[in-house]
Order: sequence, then structure tokens, then C-alpha cells
Amino acid sequence: MAAALTGIGTLVRWFVLKRLPARRTWRYLSAGDLSIILDTSYVDTGRYQRPVAGLGQVRALSVIVPSLTHAYRDLDLERVRLSAHVPGGEMEHDLLILGGPKNNETARRILEDMGEALPIRLGGGAITWEGTAYTGDAADGEITRDCGYIVRAPNPLNPNKRVVLIGGWSTYGTVAAARWLAENGDSRSLPADVAVLVEASVLRDGHVSAPRVLRRTSLSR
Repeated sequence: MAAALTGIGTLVRWFVLKRLPARRTWRYLSAGDLSIILDTSYVDTGRYQRPVAGLGQVRALSVIVPSLTHAYRDLDLERVRLSAHVPGGEMEHDLLILGGPKNNETARRILEDMGEALPIRLGGGAITWEGTAYTGDAADGEITRDCGYIVRAPNPLNPNKRVVLIGGWSTYGTVAAARWLAENGDSRSLPADVAVLVEASVLRDGHVSAPRVLRRTSLSR
């Protein structure tokens, strides 16, 4: 009996300390139909165009997978898609989108459908938040500071489902946004529906330092 109670207590502590905070980070009811969508670039092999995902999305995915696996036992990492290969029906599922509208068609469509509900606009070489443009910095051909954004909200194509978008001014901004969400997304003070702009220093080896918040706004109606 004592061993059973100890086991139950351990399970309860794990649920309270790990699973519940991780679920606050993502806000999906489950991960049964969650699609993780990366951007799509192409490499010319000389014989054909090979679709590939950007390094920033791959690094960002490695940052957030531990939180996702803590949150959802039904997470299926086989459902990682390149944006060029997303079936139309999946656009109405729960979505986790990495990368911006330039190379991620799903990000472009979701951001367009959110429209005026969002404070950010992407394009023109900047992330523009309510009229103020934010960019990264570079020196000697290397990025030294980068900006990233997080959007967590209902899926505009199906309000019964959720979408999380993570992107950046460049590769490192996407990683910074992923790191910020993984480390801070479970905060009880953070609205369920929210847009956040962050920045982080980038070291010479490509390490992205702890991000800090530049702008934040609730998307709740």
C-alpha cells in the first residue's frame, strides 16, 4: 500500500509540475491531429529540385519538442510537414507553424486570415509591430542580434482548433522565439491568445542567448 501511494504521489507531482505547465504553453486540447509545419526551400541537385526545411526551423523544433512531449502523450512526430506538402484538410487542424510567410505557405495563409486581429506585419525586410519596424543587427557578415515573434491563437480556418506560429527576422530569431515560448509560455500571466515580439543576442558560434520581450499584446476579444 505504501509503495502504491508513493507511486501515485510521484505521478501526481509529475502531472502538476510537468504536464500542466507544458499544456499551458501550447493550449491544444490534445495533439491527436496536431500538424507541425516547417518552411520549404529548394536545393537544385542538378537533376531535380529537392525540398528542404531551413536550419532555423530544425533548431527551433529541437528546442520545443521536450515541452510538447511533456504535454501530450498522443504527439505524433510523424506529422512534421514541409509547408509545400500540407494537405488542404490539415489546415483546419491544430497547427504548430515554424517559419514566416516568405517560405511557409501555411504561415502566409494563416497570417492573412488573422488579418487586422494581429499587431504584426511581415515583409519589407522587417517585423513591423503597430507601425514600428524591428530588424536584427549584423557585424562583419554575421548576425549579432535577432528578433522573433510568437502568435498563439484559435485557428482562423477552424476556431475549434488552435494555432501557434513561431518565426523570426532570420534563422536565429526563429530559434529565439522558440526558446522564449518553451521557457515562458506556461506563465499564468500570459494570455491564452497572445502575440509576443522578442529579441536575443547571437554569439559567434550561433548560440542564441536568453530572449527578452520587446512587445506583447493579448489577442483575446
